[in-house]
Amino acid sequence: MKKSINSLLIISLIVSSLTVNAQIGNLKKGISKVKDKTSTEETPAKTSGTKAVSTENFTDLEKEKMEWSSTFERLQKKWDQLPYTEYEAKKKDYSEFYVKFSSAYKTKNKKDHSDAYTQKLITEVDGYYSDKVPASQMEVIKNTASKSFDEKSWSVYPTDRVNDIETAQKQVNTARAYLKQPDPELEAYEKTLADQKAKIIKYVSEGGLEKRDAEIEKRLVEKRTLHQAGMSDASVNSTVNSKIDKNKYGSPLKVVITSQNWEFERNQYGQPKLKFVKVDIATKKADGKCYYVKGSVAQKHEGGGVYGEKYLNIYYTEGEMNCNNVK
Repeated sequence: MKKSINSLLIISLIVSSLTVNAQIGNLKKGISKVKDKTSTEETPAKTSGTKAVSTENFTDLEKEKMEWSSTFERLQKKWDQLPYTEYEAKKKDYSEFYVKFSSAYKTKNKKDHSDAYTQKLITEVDGYYSDKVPASQMEVIKNTASKSFDEKSWSVYPTDRVNDIETAQKQVNTARAYLKQPDPELEAYEKTLADQKAKIIKYVSEGGLEKRDAEIEKRLVEKRTLHQAGMSDASVNSTVNSKIDKNKYGSPLKVVITSQNWEFERNQYGQPKLKFVKVDIATKKADGKCYYVKGSVAQKHEGGGVYGEKYLNIYYTEGEMNCNNVK
């Protein structure tokens, strides 16, 4: 009996030992697998050839490429302008970027990238730049401000002529933006524009317009004369003399009926409303000056071919006239 018990104890110890060893073996295998996995993650896989570009990085390059194309499109359409040195620097930056982009493109797509579209834009923009402003463009600029150098024009319309000069100055700046170097002709003309603008502004500030108006009016005073008579009617002359406001217009010196006949104003049915004749009147005021006044003498139609009393309409005063011109 005692021997049987001892045998059972020995068998139990053996089974326990095997179970422990199996668990230890499994644990070692698990540790080995973890080590292998960690080793795999820490050690990058060896690849042959060029290092691959991540999708995320290439997407950024594509976006930047589109921005570059947009930059040259705006320059080609002349929506944007760059001085020549800045434009050359911009092209250099693009060339450096494109080396990186084309390499990444080839790695990703296994073929070369064609930059024909952007290069076509650049070639066209290159053609905008020159050493000298083209003669045709200079002619356009000068024509813009041509009236500003005509005294008969700028002395009458100084504001308009200054506006023309400022427009031409903007055209000069546009032309300068496409020069590779300063153009002596353009620089000289720009100075001419600035000098003429200053001259016109000074003319206005010193009362040039008022002086000119006075000179013009003086010449008109000497030139004003009454028109030739178209007909005569003593009653018309009498109406003018009796009806005119002498305090406002002066005393009549001479009345000329310029109408050939009595004229009629009719209603929508063709019936006469009134008849009238136009008159030129030379008057003289208390200050001794003579004036040219324009108006008409009219009669309202009262029906049945009968017209009422004559009355005087004054249209306006033409202006002062030389009393010697009243004949």
